[in-house]
Amino acid sequence: MLFLLSPALPSWAQQAKVWNVAEYQAQGDGSTDDTEAIQSVIRKAQPGDTVYIPEGKYRISTLGLRSGVHLKADGLLLQNLPDKEEFTTKKQNSSFPLIRGKDVSDIHLQLNGLSQNEAIYLTGSKNIHIDDSKFSGDSTKLRSFAGILLYQCEEVKITNSTIKNFGTSRESAEYYQPGTGIRILESKGVTIEKCLISKNGQNGVFVHSSPDISVHHCTIIDNGMSAIQVAFGSTRTEIGYYFSHNYMANNAGDAIDINNRGTGSPLDIEALIEHNESLANGFVGKESTPDGSGIATLINVSGVQLIKNTAAKNNRPAVYLEDCGNIIIDGNEADNQVEIVKNLQQVSMINNVFDHITFIHNVKAGYLCIENNEFRTIYFPNGITLNKADFLNNSFSNGSFNLNLSGKVNFQGNQITNLGKTPTFLIASAAKVTLVNNEISSEKAPGILLKSKAKGVLLQGNVVNALNYCIQDEGATGTRLIHNRLEVLPSSNRYFTIHSKNPKQMYMEENIHLGKDGVTAVWMEGSGLVEIYEEKILAGNVSTNEVKIITLNQAKPNDEN
Repeated sequence: MLFLLSPALPSWAQQAKVWNVAEYQAQGDGSTDDTEAIQSVIRKAQPGDTVYIPEGKYRISTLGLRSGVHLKADGLLLQNLPDKEEFTTKKQNSSFPLIRGKDVSDIHLQLNGLSQNEAIYLTGSKNIHIDDSKFSGDSTKLRSFAGILLYQCEEVKITNSTIKNFGTSRESAEYYQPGTGIRILESKGVTIEKCLISKNGQNGVFVHSSPDISVHHCTIIDNGMSAIQVAFGSTRTEIGYYFSHNYMANNAGDAIDINNRGTGSPLDIEALIEHNESLANGFVGKESTPDGSGIATLINVSGVQLIKNTAAKNNRPAVYLEDCGNIIIDGNEADNQVEIVKNLQQVSMINNVFDHITFIHNVKAGYLCIENNEFRTIYFPNGITLNKADFLNNSFSNGSFNLNLSGKVNFQGNQITNLGKTPTFLIASAAKVTLVNNEISSEKAPGILLKSKAKGVLLQGNVVNALNYCIQDEGATGTRLIHNRLEVLPSSNRYFTIHSKNPKQMYMEENIHLGKDGVTAVWMEGSGLVEIYEEKILAGNVSTNEVKIITLNQAKPNDEN
């Protein structure tokens, strides 16, 4: 029986012919096999028509889609299969999904389904819209197929839908089992919007060899691996990712994992990850898994922007970067760190709040711009390479920096509080180190320690308040101190604004020294050479021993000092 639009049908079905399966022997009683009754209606319908499944429980095996024929179900599609298939590496799709579409197009689906295998499996299909649907899988199946599986599809939208319980919950922190909410393989132009994806055995959303993928305004929670994972094939076609305004919590893996483990240079994927919120990822119960980044894990990719995301109580670093190209990290807030591993071409990190940055010992970075952030500290292991690194106008709540590396490092305009017992700066080796216009407060330790192998260090315009020593020099070469204010804290046992042992070609210009009256403030020990111009000793004495002091009549030009 053909009839016109029912008021209960959505706007996309207006003025189309609607076929009610109840008029074609579909029982919806929960016990009758309604597969053929519903399928026969789908075969009769013409492109543009809608097959309507009213209230009830419809036991089916698999329904096949036809191009242009829409499905709307107010009733529940209940899959009834005699045997249980399981996901394997050789067979990653089932023989009997709840809904099957092969080489179909122009279909709108609005369904409710309880599936033993995939709820929807599409191959070679395009212009499909899955909207306002609810799909639940078999939560007892250890190796489950995906809730929605797309293979070689184009222009698919999944909106306002729930996909849950595809696979048993992860029980071990050491291993996981299959069962993904939405699995996208070799497809393009897929949008997932305003969906709830939860309690699946593996990932919430898994993307492989698929460009132009958007996931936004979704809640992705309680899954057995990452909320969103992007994996790569051999074609290097992966580009165009937009992950925005998602809430990702209590997933056993990362919030977002973009992992290109293949060989070759970092792939420019043009990804924007913004305004997401993550909480407590990387745990099974209270046990930590190997994963759990709060904002994103990025491996061997470039062209990624992380903008205004928040993360709290996650197991692993908020941002993990390994072998990456050009990465922008702007306006994010997290309670743990950024971790940088292996090679890095360029990173801009601006206006963020992180606990700290950790450089792993094998880092080789091209250019880093770290500006206007709030950190606790930064960990620099010995022997890393930073070709050029600018740390500009940041705030450090407990900063202590070990600079024993290759490359050029510039700290400028930072506010640094050091609550520890090691110097705020230990400068051992670098091609060039400049500390300019920083405010350094070191309550329990010296301010700056220059090791004997340091060369060409510039300290200019800094305000240093420190315990015992503002600057301690063990014989560095070519150190330049210009327009600094050096004040030793009253709680000190010693009051050296600068203590230099065997200084080598040191230059001092218009620095202000505040030690303690009647006690040595400037101590040049051993032998060496220091050139000075207009030094101001406001409190304390000067002791030069055998160091040769040359008093200049005028300051050196910038290109000489």
